[in-house]
Amino acid sequence: MTTRAVASAAATVANLGPGFDVIGACLEGPRDSVTAELTGDGLVTLVAVTGDGGKLAPSGGNVVEVVARHVLDRFAAPGTGVKLWLDKGLPLGSGMGSSSASSVAAALAVAALIDSEIPKAALLDACREGERLAAGTPHADNVAPCLFGGIVACLPGDGEVVHILPLPVPDGLLVVAVKPEYDVKTSDARAALPKTVSMDDAVHTAAATAAFVMGLANGDYALMARGCDERLATPSRKGFVRGYEGVVAAARRVGAVGAGLSGSGPTIYALSDDRETAIEIAEAMVDAFSEAGATAKAVISGVDPHGAQVSLLDV
Repeated sequence: MTTRAVASAAATVANLGPGFDVIGACLEGPRDSVTAELTGDGLVTLVAVTGDGGKLAPSGGNVVEVVARHVLDRFAAPGTGVKLWLDKGLPLGSGMGSSSASSVAAALAVAALIDSEIPKAALLDACREGERLAAGTPHADNVAPCLFGGIVACLPGDGEVVHILPLPVPDGLLVVAVKPEYDVKTSDARAALPKTVSMDDAVHTAAATAAFVMGLANGDYALMARGCDERLATPSRKGFVRGYEGVVAAARRVGAVGAGLSGSGPTIYALSDDRETAIEIAEAMVDAFSEAGATAKAVISGVDPHGAQVSLLDV
């Protein structure tokens, strides 16, 4: 009898509010899952990928392989290998943390087979290596909320060290995430970022971040709305998303607390404080995308406080 671990990890909204590369939230779904089985050959083998429509190579260069290797090298005995099966529940190039969900699920599944006592915090760096492969930089604002759950801030330390700060989640907060039918490559979106920003935009970001975080802490949706204005990345990235201005305006017109690009796009997120309004927001955003010539699908989700989950089974 062989023991396998199955881990699932959910979509995320990164760059939440004004927090470019800093603030991210874990959604309840959709989710990626990774099944892992230890071997004695020292190899990392991606056996199969499902749910991706044939877009991902079955082996070689996938984030789950990179992450699994880092976990093995740090925690496993020499010569330990692993077989992996990846099931994609998240669309690729969506701006909802597709690579992060795969990375986190892989790290958690492999670690569970090595030692069930390995804490999630010890897996963060391995997960970030998946982001390095997918996006060219090991940013943590997708993998951290995906791994730990909730809403988090990623604070830079020395070198590539990142400190994770859990942020309050106000009662009733709902996230509407609307993805048009096309994709945006994270690497392309990051390449479009400006090398410098103006003093006005830097000061605005500091003030908006203070307002947004205080709004989260106090459940003050009006204050959150004042802080929900991202000026560092969105001006150079919104051109990747046809109809961006119209979709955001539509969300706000029917009561969204705030709206903006989810990650690098093309998904646009909006925040709401009640489900009826969230449904109206989702419909308005889908309609606005349609007016811009794109079919879109909406997800309405609460913030998942638990993050990625893993279980063991015998086969």
